Amino acid sequence: MKTKNILQFLVVIVALFMYSCSSDSDNEPGEPTNPGGGGSGITSITVTASANSVELGGSVTFTVTANDGSNVTSSSSILVNNTAIQGVEYTPTATGNYQITAKYESITSGAINVEVTPPVITALRVESTVSSIKIGDTADFIVIGTDASNNEYTITDSASLTVNGTQITGNRFMATTTDDLQVTATKDGIDSPVFDLPVNDETAPGTFSQNSYVEDFTGTWCGWCTRVSFAIEQVEAATDRAYVVAAHIGDGMQNSYSQALDNVYVTSGYPTAVINRDVDWTFPEPSNVDQVTNLAMGNTSLGLSVNSMVVGNNLQVYVSAAFAQNTTGAKLVVMVLEDGIVASQANYTSYYGGVDPLPNFVHNHVLRHSLTDVFGDAIPTTGAGQKHTEVYDIPIPSTVSDNTKMSVVAMIVGADNKVLNVSGDHTGVDKDFH
Repeated sequence: MKTKNILQFLVVIVALFMYSCSSDSDNEPGEPTNPGGGGSGITSITVTASANSVELGGSVTFTVTANDGSNVTSSSSILVNNTAIQGVEYTPTATGNYQITAKYESITSGAINVEVTPPVITALRVESTVSSIKIGDTADFIVIGTDASNNEYTITDSASLTVNGTQITGNRFMATTTDDLQVTATKDGIDSPVFDLPVNDETAPGTFSQNSYVEDFTGTWCGWCTRVSFAIEQVEAATDRAYVVAAHIGDGMQNSYSQALDNVYVTSGYPTAVINRDVDWTFPEPSNVDQVTNLAMGNTSLGLSVNSMVVGNNLQVYVSAAFAQNTTGAKLVVMVLEDGIVASQANYTSYYGGVDPLPNFVHNHVLRHSLTDVFGDAIPTTGAGQKHTEVYDIPIPSTVSDNTKMSVVAMIVGADNKVLNVSGDHTGVDKDFH
């Protein structure tokens, strides 16, 4: 009898103990069932967005809910396109579809998508990075769109620009006259007010930096020509006032312009490098770099302003030659070059590691086209204080492989064809008188 009573008493004690433990583990209302680690309570989470579609410039707020109905947003990470963001609000910076996921401890939600659409533009305006430009300069225009809430967006790439009544390609324009630029933008039937950009005349200085010029007659077959290539690299490391044109003969880069020059200046075989179309570069050229750099010093009485840009499939070039003193018989030469042409090059020298052939040799300054006679077009106004300007607009030469690697070199030569001064740069770079 006593044994039976004792067993009943123990059963009661165990029941009370289990009830006490159960009560201790109950959570307050609204809290996760298992905030300690997604155990038996939370097994999945769901992320939702305040909007499934938003205009660019707007924001989206995200909420994370556990499978037990509790809000675990504050304890979760939000990932946009697999990248965690700070907080739970996100402002997209571009249009498109964004994939959103959330992570709570070791649990990752399924993905949702938020579409970011272009803003509805109600007004346009045109701006420029400068308040005025000189003739021969290139202006860059920016189109700003405004929505109904006065939020502003840069929409240059999706708008059309018109300069002085003519639609242009892109958002850059080279001024070739002193007429002000009257610019408007159009998008989705909305027109901007006219933006006026003044164009001023270009003033030439009284003196100009004296530059030097090397014409390198070469070919991929010419094993000794790498000696001159190496010397040119030394020159370019020593000064930025020396200009080089590589006239190729006997390979795929040869053309009628390089042939015409070769017929005049190559008299003793290859390699031949001529300085200022006057004297041969003395052998061995790498030991006589100063023969070129010494001519790229001091000042002179004439100079050039050169600007060029690619517009669609065309090349536009502006060249102005200025004279501080009378230079009778002066002529203008303007040539188009290309850098970065990779071709196998014979090499009989110890330069470039002595490897022969050089399988991926990079050929720079390659003569591709001449906008003038290679020996020069007569300049009609060469008196003291005078300037002469030429504007060229041609299809990009078919010989050019990569129009992003084009450059333009212009020079003033005398009646005897010797180079008096030279200037130029890669397309898209405005090289003023200096």
